[in-house]
Amino acid sequence: MGARGGHRSVSAGVYSRAPEVPYVNEGRGRAVKKLLLVALAAIGGLLVYRQIQADRAEQDLWTEATDSVPTGS
Repeated sequence: MGARGGHRSVSAGVYSRAPEVPYVNEGRGRAVKKLLLVALAAIGGLLVYRQIQADRAEQDLWTEATDSVPTGS
């Protein structure tokens, strides 16, 4: 088989990576992307929740201000 038989030859001064390294980095990249997506979804959900709470508070305020029956009667 010689120098070319199934093994990579490394020239002087040239570094070759193991075949597994790109897959490991790709997996980490996917994990980071998923984590960012989950974080963005959580932030979006929090903003929607806060907006709903603000709308409810405003509706309660308008209901109290426009109620024809006085409070305590």
